[in-house]
Amino acid sequence: MKTITVLLDGAGDRSYEVLGWQTPLQYARTPNLDRLAGESQCGLMTPYKLGCSLGTDLAHLLLFGYDMAEYPGRAVIDGLGEALTMSADCLILRASLADVKKSEGYFLNSRFSKDLSDEEIRVLCGNLKMKIGAYDFEFIHSYDSHGFIVVKGEGLSSAISDSDPFYNGQYVMAVEAFETDSERAHATAELVNAYLRKTYDVLNDHPINVRRKAAGKELGNMVLSKWAGMTRSVEDFYHRTGMKGLLIGQSKLLSGIAEYIDMAYHKYSDFESGVEEALCTDADYVHLHTKDPDTASHHKDPLEKVAALEAIDKMLTPLMDFEGLLIVTADHSTPCSGHMIHSGETVPFMARGTFIRRDDVSEFNEIACAKGSVTLSAGEFMYYIQNATDCGALYHLRAGRSWHNYRIREVHKL
Repeated sequence: MKTITVLLDGAGDRSYEVLGWQTPLQYARTPNLDRLAGESQCGLMTPYKLGCSLGTDLAHLLLFGYDMAEYPGRAVIDGLGEALTMSADCLILRASLADVKKSEGYFLNSRFSKDLSDEEIRVLCGNLKMKIGAYDFEFIHSYDSHGFIVVKGEGLSSAISDSDPFYNGQYVMAVEAFETDSERAHATAELVNAYLRKTYDVLNDHPINVRRKAAGKELGNMVLSKWAGMTRSVEDFYHRTGMKGLLIGQSKLLSGIAEYIDMAYHKYSDFESGVEEALCTDADYVHLHTKDPDTASHHKDPLEKVAALEAIDKMLTPLMDFEGLLIVTADHSTPCSGHMIHSGETVPFMARGTFIRRDDVSEFNEIACAKGSVTLSAGEFMYYIQNATDCGALYHLRAGRSWHNYRIREVHKL
């Protein structure tokens, strides 16, 4: 049985006075979603642990059946999505050109230097390739003031912390060994710290920044680092889940996720064409992603999010007659208020198909779905699908070399 998941990125939210103390999903007019809820099993899903806010990449890996130990770090996922060349011995860090003031440390005026021209970035980045001891460092530009730090050499560790505090008006943080006391991690942290200091020394007095300072513009006078990782191999999506998968979306991040787990990826031109492709493809599992609720949430306007959800609902009409397993849920909550980028609430979940329990929920939102008949975590998401498509296997069976929660299709004949 074919499965289609409609993933409403960041759809979960909080209650707002401007909406009569309802969530955006409660307030929005969503007749298609509500009709589906009336034909589904509904409930709430916890992306990881209650109160833990996840990024889209990690949230998706958990949904796809992978665990925390298999997460390579956001920098690796981003790098795969941007076709960055990465070898197994490379340390990859996400990075940005920042505007700092050196005073008892490096005070952050701006985490992302604004209005740097392509030529300015090209020249500045050309000065960021250097050797420290036996290690080669390079800054590879991505877009705007963003890029990657690539470190090559023996004995590196990705178990290091970020120098980017993620908010302006703070000091650049010293990189430290993260969740470990290993000598390799301590040595790598000090190596990265040495590079970051050198980027300030090289960039601060560069003629480009001298001119920008005289013109009252933001400087690009230091590199910040975050999300260190090293590429690795994991079991591909097909063998992990027993399903041929297709991720349909519109971002390099999603492309990187698909690349990491060897899942097919297709970029749609608009969500309506994504819906059409989801219905037409012969993939066993189709993951149709829309970023619109998350984007609206980041503008911190509940009414804008309501409008985004209502627009999506109208485009779901072709899916109403889909006869396989249809799931609608979110990867995480994104609040329209406060300082948090993503938040750690549960997200609404519903599944319509032949082999599920229907309950009496008639609306799709966080509060109505809380009255449903299922609760699950993202780590149980693929297990739910295997069961709801009637292809699960007895837990104790030993079919093949490793355990899987599905009836295998291909066996090694005796």
